[in-house]
Amino acid sequence: MELRNHSVMVCDGVRVWPPTWLQTCGAGWTSVFGEVGTLRAVFISQPFSNKVYLVINTDEESIYMGALMFEKPKVAQAVFDLLRSCINKTLTSIGALDLPESFGEVTSQRPHRLVVGRTKLND
Repeated sequence: MELRNHSVMVCDGVRVWPPTWLQTCGAGWTSVFGEVGTLRAVFISQPFSNKVYLVINTDEESIYMGALMFEKPKVAQAVFDLLRSCINKTLTSIGALDLPESFGEVTSQRPHRLVVGRTKLND
């Protein structure tokens, strides 16, 4: 399933992809919408890690920031890890990434992994 349509990209019943963009730098004030620009940086909020921040730039060299909010921190972490591997890719290509239905169920880069919806814990 494409990232843009995946069930993890919903928070409180609202689609979070693509984020709403806020211009942070560039000539004039230009509004952009949708899957525009190239991903330049990604951050995760701390200490409550349920928000992922994206920084993009457009062909006009304007810089924008957007935020993705998630109900569960482990989903935010999975999306953050994925987006971190997508730096310098276009938002359109990121939105088209084919993800498994189970994406976001396993916490990544942790010594102990819990699979949600199953009873087995992996060491």
